[in-house]
Amino acid sequence: MKSLILTLAFLTTSAVFAQTEQTNQSVFSKSQKFDKEGVELYDSNYELKKYKKLGLGIATGGLTGGLGLNLEVNIQPEDALTFGIGAGKAYNSFHIGWKHNYEAAYLSPYTKVGYANWFNSNSTSESASSNDILNRVLTKNQIKENKFSANFLAAGMGLEYNQLEGDLAGVNFFGELMVLGELNSSIYLPTAGLGVTYFY
Repeated sequence: MKSLILTLAFLTTSAVFAQTEQTNQSVFSKSQKFDKEGVELYDSNYELKKYKKLGLGIATGGLTGGLGLNLEVNIQPEDALTFGIGAGKAYNSFHIGWKHNYEAAYLSPYTKVGYANWFNSNSTSESASSNDILNRVLTKNQIKENKFSANFLAAGMGLEYNQLEGDLAGVNFFGELMVLGELNSSIYLPTAGLGVTYFY
């Protein structure tokens, strides 16, 4: 599964490189749009994400679980691939998702679907039982032995604030509500996430 995710990430990055090469713009170059007065300014979240293809940030909750790092690749202004890694008490996580943005200005809604895997860490001083979600989907033996791999399918919606102008253009704050369905136990649980992303 990890090799599949790495392959998807490579192919996605290659596609973004191919798009940016057509405009002689590297994906790692800061892409900007300025008004007549020299101020960076975008009319909508779609226009911002048309210029800025790559977002990096931090998040807590949601698919990440604990605290993690997120990568967002804008395939189109309305659609993006999301990747993330995270960690919590006695577990680590990674996820991949598809995000659909709806056009708006500063406040814009989105929907998201994805897959996440939360698996045991090597820590012996902490227990996964302190995590409410893992405590509900794992058996007592899995928690006691600290050997587990919880697989979640997720779907939800969120709202994000997009900074469209000035020196901080590209900063994005978001909050989301998700439903996690654990594949082995067939248990469905609500969760929420918060984070900040900078689109480059």
